[in-house]
Amino acid sequence: MDQERRHFTEMKRRVYLLVLPALALALGMNTVLQAELPLNLYTNLAVLAGVIICWFLLLTRFPFLILEWLLLTLAGLYLLSMLLQALYIGMLEKGENSLGDFIIWMPLITIAAFLVLDKKQAAVANGVLLMFLVAPVIPVFGKLGSDQIDSVLLLYIALAVYTFVFYFLNSLYQRSAEQRALARFAYLDALTGIANRLQIDRWLAEGIAAGERDGRLFSAIFFDLDYFKCINDALGHKAGDEVLKQLAAVVEAELGEGDRFGRWGGEEFIVLTETGEHEAFALAERLRTAIEAHDFGEAGPLTASFGIAVNAPGDTPESVQARADERMYASKEAGRNRVTGRTMETAPEE
Repeated sequence: MDQERRHFTEMKRRVYLLVLPALALALGMNTVLQAELPLNLYTNLAVLAGVIICWFLLLTRFPFLILEWLLLTLAGLYLLSMLLQALYIGMLEKGENSLGDFIIWMPLITIAAFLVLDKKQAAVANGVLLMFLVAPVIPVFGKLGSDQIDSVLLLYIALAVYTFVFYFLNSLYQRSAEQRALARFAYLDALTGIANRLQIDRWLAEGIAAGERDGRLFSAIFFDLDYFKCINDALGHKAGDEVLKQLAAVVEAELGEGDRFGRWGGEEFIVLTETGEHEAFALAERLRTAIEAHDFGEAGPLTASFGIAVNAPGDTPESVQARADERMYASKEAGRNRVTGRTMETAPEE
């Protein structure tokens, strides 16, 4: 879950890096168009400077949450200052009937609140902002004409509607994201992060179906660590878990595109590759060598025994796995740290 959160934060950082320059450009154009209005000019320049500073801070290790709060505060101050100008200068002094074009920026603060905060906090923040926007209107409400009141009320109603819509869109997104995460993690091994038994069963079934339909070959490389129980007994299960995680990383680094890797259970693993026996044997030998060469820390040097099975007409997922399992145990009986296939067998040089 922490990894998912970090991924989401990094995704938001990339979005900000793209969006903030566009926002700065829009603010710059708005500043030029409203240069004759000193208060608007100063507001736009201040917000523009803040946006540019935030963009540069995105390129550093500045705390991301603080940066988001800065952006959210800038948006709130911009909206509030523009309302004050439109209300007291535009409406009361000049007699304009509407608040003006600045309200097109209003959805941005609503969206920003739901990006920075969780949905309940964002709803509360938007509610507080609405109260800040209502406060300046109360003293002069009686001086406003009907069209002016309609424009002000439209601002409040729009903010409330945006908050309502984004609240439920956020809820729908969270539920959808949770369902996708559950579906994804249902097929992952919690310890190593690779595929679990459920996913492997699906892959085997797909391979068998493709073989029956198209005559397509695939190989199952079944292996486990030699004397792994001794590690758990001598060093404890925590050390054993660390060994399994390192093993998964070592194997993944050796796999090619299209190779599928999962944990069958305990210290047993399986690689499925869309090749015949010779190619699968070469891959298994590469994995055996990589495991033997890896430094597992306090567990010391370790080895693994391998068995290879290739699908054949009439096979089932169980029969392919069973043949690979038998050949893996043949490797163990022959002295461990070797690869056994139907017609091929190898062991490390003495």
